[in-house]
Amino acid sequence: MADDGPAILVVEDDEEVRDLVSATLYGAGFRVETAATGLEAIALIEEKPFDLLIADIKLPGGLDGLEMARHIRSRFPALKCLFMSGKHDPIVCDPELDDFVSKPFRRGELLGVVWKVLRGNQPNPRLEIAR
Repeated sequence: MADDGPAILVVEDDEEVRDLVSATLYGAGFRVETAATGLEAIALIEEKPFDLLIADIKLPGGLDGLEMARHIRSRFPALKCLFMSGKHDPIVCDPELDDFVSKPFRRGELLGVVWKVLRGNQPNPRLEIAR
C-alpha cells in the first residue's frame, strides 16, 4: 500500500476485477484496501478513514452497493463514492459526492473518474471544454 496518496476502499465481489482495480489505483499512488462484501466494507470503514469508496452495485451477502453506501453515509456523510456496474444504468446517490463508471472500463477512464470524484466533481470538465 502506498503511504501518502488518498485512501480508497474497493468493494467488489469478483476477485479478478477487485485485483485489477486495486492494482490500477495502487500503481497511480493511492492507498488501497479491498473488501468483497458490503458488511466487510462497513467493518473496515469503522476502523479507519477513507477518502473514497469504490463499490460495485451488485454485492453478495444481502447488502448491495447502494444500501452499503447509504448505511456508511449515516455515520460518515461526506464520504465520496464511485459506483461501478456492468449491468446497471448510471446510478448516483448524491451528485456532489458520487459518480458512476460502467464495466468494463479502461485504466485511464477509471483514474479520471476517481480524481474527478476526489476533487468534489468540480469543475465539471465537460463544461470547461465547451467554453
